[in-house]
Amino acid sequence: MQKGVRMVDHIKVDVPTKEEGKDSSKPNSRVTGRKRVTKTEADLKKASEKAAKKPKKVGPSRHHERLMWDAGKQVVCGVDEAGRGPLAGPVVAAACVFPEDLVMASINDSKQMTEEEREEAFEELMANDAVLKSICVVDHHRIDEINILEATMEAMASAVDGLSTHADWVLIDGNRVPTPLTDRAEAVVKGDAKSVCIAAASVLAKVTRDRLMVRLSQWAPRSAVLIPAPN
Repeated sequence: MQKGVRMVDHIKVDVPTKEEGKDSSKPNSRVTGRKRVTKTEADLKKASEKAAKKPKKVGPSRHHERLMWDAGKQVVCGVDEAGRGPLAGPVVAAACVFPEDLVMASINDSKQMTEEEREEAFEELMANDAVLKSICVVDHHRIDEINILEATMEAMASAVDGLSTHADWVLIDGNRVPTPLTDRAEAVVKGDAKSVCIAAASVLAKVTRDRLMVRLSQWAPRSAVLIPAPN
């Protein structure tokens, strides 16, 4: 395995909860002869009506996986990464094989989920032995050595290789396929919003990296985490 690359099952870091004790005083209400409606209630009603008018987004499905199953590919895994865009920290990739008969309503594109929802889905995925998963972390030393794009491709390929079962076909979020996987993979643009196994991989990668960054922020000064000092 390359220097600067390491495999992890999962990393658990307690994330501080939001401050409690905020002012809970009741909002002012207008007094009339009619039924009193607070501003908060009026705002909630407007928000509810606005949400009802918006068309509901269709979440990720098993369509891409079924196409491969029908083509004779028994083990189909999804791959996604987190950390390709940020200025600091590692890039993390995850590979996930989602059982055909498993339904997990909490799974969605990680970017469309709240932190709480991602954490809950992550724990559910990690606790389910039927879900095959592999996570690879490539640190900043390796990123500086080969550049972020190549580090991302390396992390994805390593995550697939880290699965306990050989994947017959790999669905990768984005528009590039790592060179080692070219004979058994396809890129799916916005795949984390289209494919369940890619969405599951996106949750694994995102939460793992978030926990790593929380740990790093507690260990290092803020200035050291953001941007390295100039030479």
